[in-house]
Amino acid sequence: MPDTNKLSRRRFLKATGGAATAAALAGCTGGGDGEETTTDEGTGGGSTDTETEQSGGDSDENILQYTNSTVTTLDPVAMTDEASNYVVTNIHQTLVHYPQGEARTESLLASDYSVSEDGTEYTFTLKDATFHDGSEVTPEDVIYSWERLAGSEHTRRSSFILGTLAVEHETKTKTGEDGEEIEVYKPGTLGVEKVGEKKVKIKLSSPFSSTLGMIAYGVFSIHPENIVGDVEGYDGKMDYNEFATKKSVGCGPYKLKKWEQGTSVDLVKYDDYYGGEVKNDGIHWQIIEDDDAKWTYVMEKNADAFGIPTAKYDPKLVNVEETDDVGRDRGTYGPVRNDSTLNYSAVSELVTYYIGFNMSSVPKPVRKAFAYALNREVLVKEVFKNRGSSAFHLTPPAIYPGGPSAYEEHAQSNYPYGINESRLDKAREVMEEAGYSKDNKYTLQWTQYESSTWESMAKILRDQLTSAHIDMKIEKAPFSTLTQRGRQGNLEVYTLGWGADYPEASNFLKLLNPSDTITGGETTPVSYLNWSEENGDAAQKASDAWQTVLDNKAPTEEATKARDEAYVALEEANWEDIGFINLYHPKGEMFWYDWIDYKPPGAMGAASAMDKDITLSQRE
Repeated sequence: MPDTNKLSRRRFLKATGGAATAAALAGCTGGGDGEETTTDEGTGGGSTDTETEQSGGDSDENILQYTNSTVTTLDPVAMTDEASNYVVTNIHQTLVHYPQGEARTESLLASDYSVSEDGTEYTFTLKDATFHDGSEVTPEDVIYSWERLAGSEHTRRSSFILGTLAVEHETKTKTGEDGEEIEVYKPGTLGVEKVGEKKVKIKLSSPFSSTLGMIAYGVFSIHPENIVGDVEGYDGKMDYNEFATKKSVGCGPYKLKKWEQGTSVDLVKYDDYYGGEVKNDGIHWQIIEDDDAKWTYVMEKNADAFGIPTAKYDPKLVNVEETDDVGRDRGTYGPVRNDSTLNYSAVSELVTYYIGFNMSSVPKPVRKAFAYALNREVLVKEVFKNRGSSAFHLTPPAIYPGGPSAYEEHAQSNYPYGINESRLDKAREVMEEAGYSKDNKYTLQWTQYESSTWESMAKILRDQLTSAHIDMKIEKAPFSTLTQRGRQGNLEVYTLGWGADYPEASNFLKLLNPSDTITGGETTPVSYLNWSEENGDAAQKASDAWQTVLDNKAPTEEATKARDEAYVALEEANWEDIGFINLYHPKGEMFWYDWIDYKPPGAMGAASAMDKDITLSQRE
């Protein structure tokens, strides 16, 4: 998909300061998370020209030209950053999907499905489809792919299939690195079975109201049985590193031509795609992290559709002409530096940017001082150029219990640190009560992605906190380094974000379940808070609320009411202990030249949308 200098999804998102679709996602999950993906030998990459014969034309005339951030993997189960997800979405397929990134599901690889009366069994019928290696898609491929998601040594999202979705499975005892015995997935016990030549049944431990939304997430993609041998019972046809970087075999509209780590990714159309005609010959993503270089690339007309970095964005150039039937503002932007007037689209994406704390290393008075000092309204207006709205909850307004009006009412009535105001007197007071003074300052490290916009915000906050006896050092790090350090527990305060894997509050609030925030252990944390009763008075409240969510996942009125109350409790527990300071909910803005018939994404974002229906005319 086009450039999105975004923080993630499913995902951690890069805190780059552009609007969600205009900044390269890297989260969400989560976290959803933009984490570095390692292969057998370390980070995947290098020049990875495939040996397969290309489909389609080789001319750039019918190749979509985009920009992207650094891609870390092409293995769906290892994917946590949005940059990789843009590529994976076009190579691989899920049973259902979010059509053009809209917040609704449609069948994709499945032709239809049925649900048992109690909501615990889903039976999917597969379409007649072939993988890029020519093999037929079968129920065995679904079983294998989801076994990898649950139990592969490379999976980053096992909790999504085993915990949130709660597919039936068994566990076994394993001795962890610290000598403690832990329960882990027992391979081969997943409740996914073949029930017909083209049918596969998924058995859930309990009904889940967002089952279809969850399995539309790219980590649930289907790839050929036994393609790699990283789960028990499968030897593998190829080396893992080859699959993750060179021959990522899927059944999507495009297949991999070449991935050159840190430079570019090229796909070519798959002529035997089961889903109909692919209307272009392929996709080229140029990997560009620097805002100035990205803007120059776009202004030289090397990209067809793109996001605009906030540092280069002028809100006065936006002209909204209409709002379409899925809530996207449509219009024009410009004229820009090269005298072009661009096409424009904006939508309220399900994304939240935040400041996060390692609560085990940053004392609560310091966290409270940050919360008192922060004026979201000023930052959104002056730093982010009104490309979004102030965030007081981790859950975006559109999926907050009761909707946007309830979101606003709860924040206005209950947020304890001031609504759109900087209360430096209170910040100084809590620090002095904790024993700090101008002669005894607390020093901590702020770590962020390499973004001039977020660095501007950090400097404003740093200067304010000086009067509250806090000496904040600012460092920038590559995104993969930041998230790797987060997983290891080697961050103090940092900036990230989260975008929806599925449009439900639980997808965001899982980041506030204390047991999913512990770093440095056997499992990949969903967030990097290290929240426990030792550093947070409300940790037990949060744990209890999350358990209520897990106990009430059914799509009934009673369960929905219980979940909604628990969601609010989780938001309030975070306010009390200040693990995240939620900053803003961005607009997803996309821009494109007249020669591309671009299809702008909906609220789930560009990385959820395939590019097969996009056409090109003669470029200028």
